[in-house]
Amino acid sequence: MEGKVTSGGDMNQSRRSGKPESMLLPNSALLATKLRLPAFHYPFPNGRNPNTDAVEVEVAEWAVGHALVERGGKGEAMLRSLGPADVIGRMYHHMNREAFLAASIWSAWMFLVDEHFCEVGAYHAWPGGLAQFHLWLRAILTDPSGCDWRSMCQEIVRNLSTEYAELCIRTGEATADMARRIENVSSPMQYARWMEGMTFYFLSTIWQVGLNMSGPPPSVREYLLGRASFAGAPPTYALADIVAGYEVPGNDYQHVQVRRLQTLVGTVLSLCNDVMSFPREIGVIWNLPNILIAQGLSQQEAITNTVRIHNDVVGDYLDLEARITPWAGAELRRFLNDMGTLMRGHYDWARRQKRYAATENYVFDTTAEPEDFRAARQENVKED
Repeated sequence: MEGKVTSGGDMNQSRRSGKPESMLLPNSALLATKLRLPAFHYPFPNGRNPNTDAVEVEVAEWAVGHALVERGGKGEAMLRSLGPADVIGRMYHHMNREAFLAASIWSAWMFLVDEHFCEVGAYHAWPGGLAQFHLWLRAILTDPSGCDWRSMCQEIVRNLSTEYAELCIRTGEATADMARRIENVSSPMQYARWMEGMTFYFLSTIWQVGLNMSGPPPSVREYLLGRASFAGAPPTYALADIVAGYEVPGNDYQHVQVRRLQTLVGTVLSLCNDVMSFPREIGVIWNLPNILIAQGLSQQEAITNTVRIHNDVVGDYLDLEARITPWAGAELRRFLNDMGTLMRGHYDWARRQKRYAATENYVFDTTAEPEDFRAARQENVKED
């Protein structure tokens, strides 16, 4: 296999509602000139784990070893360019080496499953098929060492072309291996939290591919509810204490204020991703700037407004963090710090992504440094 496989087979094609072009909203147009990108507010430390480059090599070997990409092919080049270890290494700076590798393999797995089976892959515009596929993946995650994933796989591949059927079998093997690696570096409670995050991700991707591509786009409210999960945020922040070798107490992690904080983190990640990926997704229904454009805004106005919403959410995060900190124990305080580096690290990774070509399509304003942003917020509070 070289890069993303192409679909085929009568049954798979008959269940799909069109080609990827059906995802485009009416009157979408490519960028004519560079857009101005207002400053993203990230008052959090930036950095990169020193083992990142070495782990990146191991991740690519893992994907080749499971035949998810072909050595020397376009798929391997795409995966290396995406940098699944790079994004984890920028999000979390202090990690156990084995856990860093496990999280990075999961990151690669997410990229590849999304590319092959969601959005424009095997289950494009086929939510029923994707739901069956996700039920199967969820069963593997529940018991990666004991699940008989091959029997259910036989039912799934009946509805797929030969190419996708073979890829599905390889994905089953890779999923079990990936999940065992996460389980081996987690406590039972941590692994359960991560599985819960993956369940949110599965649910939101079914919502994503089930959107009516020929109808009006979803409301901003509905979109943000779905987007925060199909961006992969819940399992990502569930990895924070796993990779670093500490554990947030259960009642702290599930406290309503901490749950609210996690929702804000997911929204920040999704809005940043929407802006950075906008040049390659102009007109696509699951991108907030495109939804705003469909409501009558220009491309520049849509980008400016999306960044403004993003920065408002960062402000909400800081306000909530300030209310949590006084009662938080040492582990939760460390988790709060990791949520900050998670958001900043995702931004640093995304703006460098050749896949998104953000630097080729935007004129960047300077990102606000921590002291500047916090000072500006304090002044705003005084004025209010």
